[in-house]
Amino acid sequence: MRPERSGAPRAGSDSLAQRQAEAAALHLVAQELHLGPIVAQRRFTMGPAAAIVDAFAESDDEIVLLEVNARVGTAMKTATKNKVLKDTLKMLMIEKANADAWAGKRVRKVLVFLDPVARDSFGPRAWANQAWDAFGVETHVCTIPEPHRSALIAAQAAQDLRVDG
Repeated sequence: MRPERSGAPRAGSDSLAQRQAEAAALHLVAQELHLGPIVAQRRFTMGPAAAIVDAFAESDDEIVLLEVNARVGTAMKTATKNKVLKDTLKMLMIEKANADAWAGKRVRKVLVFLDPVARDSFGPRAWANQAWDAFGVETHVCTIPEPHRSALIAAQAAQDLRVDG
């Protein structure tokens, strides 16, 4: 279930293919990273504000915050890279806001990419890589099944929000 959104939705910015691919990826990532059950769309309050992560897992000694980037097939454009960086900042803020409640537990912040090309959009000299290392943010590439990948590529072509001319 998607959280309610305020304001008018951006045309073409969401798709069933994307939601299904993200769900499949989260299932695979939970297995690959040996996580317990994950909760999708977990909401956290931070003072007067709130933020939602794509997924959350908790065990006796660990908290895991996950954000999924569903771009496949091509390198990321600037707006998509900025979304990944905003997701990074969101996870860091959630960690800080819950530091007391999570004291004594390891907090993992994981950016999940569904395509190595998308992950490679942040080249080896990108400052984002240094920031992720400095703040303990992991990146993980998850290979989703081909039907999801094909559906995502088709959805991305239909979602191209650029206006030509």
